[in-house]
Amino acid sequence: MTETKYVMVVCVDRDNDLGRKANVSGPVIGRKNNLNAAAKLGIADPGESDVNCIFGAIRKFDEVKKYYSNVEIVTLTGVGKQDFESDKELNEQLDKVLADFPAEAFVLVTDGAEDDQVIPILQSRAHVMSKETIIVKQASEVESTYYTIKEALNDPYLARIVFGVPGIILVSYYLFGGFSLQIISLILGVYLLLKGFGIEEKIISTTRDFFQNISISRASFIFYVGSLFIFAFGLYQVYTAFTESLEIDLFLRAISSIQETYFVFLFLIPFSFLIGKSIDAIHFKKAFYLRNYLMYAVSTILLWFILDTGTLVLIGQSDLIWFISSMISSFVILLIAYNLSSVFDVRKKVTELLVGLPVYEKGKIIGNVEKINRKEKSIFFKGKEKELTKITKTKFKVQKGKIILS
Repeated sequence: MTETKYVMVVCVDRDNDLGRKANVSGPVIGRKNNLNAAAKLGIADPGESDVNCIFGAIRKFDEVKKYYSNVEIVTLTGVGKQDFESDKELNEQLDKVLADFPAEAFVLVTDGAEDDQVIPILQSRAHVMSKETIIVKQASEVESTYYTIKEALNDPYLARIVFGVPGIILVSYYLFGGFSLQIISLILGVYLLLKGFGIEEKIISTTRDFFQNISISRASFIFYVGSLFIFAFGLYQVYTAFTESLEIDLFLRAISSIQETYFVFLFLIPFSFLIGKSIDAIHFKKAFYLRNYLMYAVSTILLWFILDTGTLVLIGQSDLIWFISSMISSFVILLIAYNLSSVFDVRKKVTELLVGLPVYEKGKIIGNVEKINRKEKSIFFKGKEKELTKITKTKFKVQKGKIILS
């Protein structure tokens, strides 16, 4: 006789091959949906190990059904890279699934040690009663060194190092001629610094976000494209300033060239980009980001001021007292800006910007805001009953574009 315990069979696609290759969004819930998702991924990439992992989870689901009456199968997906962002996405998808199916135990099916990182996430909700690793059997020639190297180079993160950096060096050698060794050293030094301090991924993430936001149908399109052109002008300005002053010492020439670009890189580009982001935030009802954008803008200006002052001290055109004064004054300005920016914090207000936002209760969406009443500090949303429900400000909070009922 089967037990009534709620058991969930979980498959994990942490690098989101389903989304990138088969255009299937997670979480994938149910036996039929998982079967279709595996078929789509198998057609898109027959050599993908996640296909076998999903099929293995389906087989495990059929097996567990013999022992428990309440069994569900779900495939969770990350965001395409193995870091905190993927884990955050997995957490959110798991909460969404558990809202409809309160699992008391998990059966994990994985294709390798990388996906094992999901175990602590599962154990924070319920215990993992079983785990199976699906190992794909390969022909000996497929397991050759050539195939291993070929697959490794298809990884975008490794390809950037193996192909990207040498490519930049070769282009630099062609463009800069006599300065090639200096330029190559500069490129390698900058790349190693970015890689060593973990800045590379943040730059890549920002760049990806930038290009995803570029759409000719948006009013912000002009500001995003403008940022690209300003960036190109800034690079050209660095190159021109560096090559026109050959009689100056190399160190001073490099410092002076960089100083001339502060206005471009620390003012024009950030402001153009932040204006575009602000327009999108208002258009897509994400005005809760406006306060952050304002603080980014103020911080960028102050960074420009401090760097410019520090550069003047470095080349002997100013003294250390002036630099320390600039740091103190920047801190005071930032503190004042932080307090004044509360005007843009829509989380503490009832405004028209809340209209259209989804309303959540106990993790489930129950409707969308239809209208607001500023005087009474209340919102009205329409749920399944098709009637307007009134909620006062004391009974809800705004969190990341969602209305969360207390």
